[in-house]
Amino acid sequence: MGRPFLPGSPGHLLYNLALGAGLVVGAPVWIPWVLLSRKRRTNLPERLGLRGVPPPTSADGRPTVWVHAVSVGETLAAVPLLRLLRRRISDVRQIITSVTLTGRETAVKSLSGVTDEGFYFPFDLPGLCGRFLDRLRPDVVVIVETEIWPNFIAACARRGVPVVIVNGRLSQRSFAGYMRFRWFFAPILRTLRTISAQTVEDAERFIELGAPRENVTVGGNLKFDVSPPEIAASPLSGLLLREKAAGALWVVAGSTHDGEEADLLRAFLAAREANPSLRLLLAPRHPERFDAVEALVRREGVSMVRRTSIPEGAQRLPEPVLLLDTVGELSGAYAAADLAFVGGSLVPKGGHNVLEPSWHGVPTIVGPHMENFREIADAFLAGNALLRVAGKEELEDRLARFAADPSVFRETGRRAKDLLETFRGASEANADAVLSALSGREAER
Repeated sequence: MGRPFLPGSPGHLLYNLALGAGLVVGAPVWIPWVLLSRKRRTNLPERLGLRGVPPPTSADGRPTVWVHAVSVGETLAAVPLLRLLRRRISDVRQIITSVTLTGRETAVKSLSGVTDEGFYFPFDLPGLCGRFLDRLRPDVVVIVETEIWPNFIAACARRGVPVVIVNGRLSQRSFAGYMRFRWFFAPILRTLRTISAQTVEDAERFIELGAPRENVTVGGNLKFDVSPPEIAASPLSGLLLREKAAGALWVVAGSTHDGEEADLLRAFLAAREANPSLRLLLAPRHPERFDAVEALVRREGVSMVRRTSIPEGAQRLPEPVLLLDTVGELSGAYAAADLAFVGGSLVPKGGHNVLEPSWHGVPTIVGPHMENFREIADAFLAGNALLRVAGKEELEDRLARFAADPSVFRETGRRAKDLLETFRGASEANADAVLSALSGREAER
């Protein structure tokens, strides 16, 4: 079977030699890359252990589970798992780490009262990873999806801390990349206690990459277990619903990327010629693009309003285009939508999660690029619960058909909502993998 990935092993030494050389040689590139970004500057001190490193965990007998979820999607997927672990072990200490600013913000918002501590994940430097582990003293480390940090995993192995991957996935592209360095990654995978993969296909890829078959299970996709979002009444949702009651048809385009808004806008304007009641809400994925999207809409000569410019207490919204330039209100917008478009899919960004509009029974359109949510997209397409377009021409056709007869699309939304109820259970399977590693750790003591 071969040796696991441990401190001092050939692979570990080679990795750190390459890492050190890369940091020195690449300094003229990575230092400005960090310093010129507000997001990266924000989490840099914490990731280096200079600020916000948690105090040593007290030895009070409580089991400690450290969950690492790199960004927003992984954090949201971890929510039902963490809630279930809390129910099954009432005194569990749960810690969550992120890499991105948006991931950290999502953790704070979604896991209040569920986790005990949260901070940024340390850089994969040998002494630094060990310092975090020695202060937190986790009984098990849980990595959501596929975040392979060699020094961190080696530091866990040295301390006998079991590492579990939950919701594990390997896209065809990632798998091909890892396979070129199978000699390096196979020992790392042999070091992991358990890999709970999303699908049989993912499981077989992990095994082919070098994970022992007996350590790999199929636990399903945690993202299917995300509970329906609670939509609190807000000025925006109330405004959208009033417009809807007055006859407006809302097309909500969420998590859009550069290159998508222009195609959406043109398709919308063409469809609106046939049905003037059509309205468009644009919600760019990245806040730094709000101004650029506003400029795009105004260049087309279209009347629009930004969410932050709507007067408090406004009762009507005469503009045909609304730019959602806030964070945290997209779910409420989906709830009021008649048709949704989920971005990152018309351009090659891998797509975003279609579950939120589906929970509201909203018919949803995506483009051809859904690699990051392959299993979800395939399941919904197979169930005729998702509308997929090949490009901007087909998008124009779909919006034109929607404008002509919205009722034809409603059945797609209903099927999506019904389908979601049949995909439950991943939280239980993944929680079992974590608890098995936790009980094994206790038995070893």
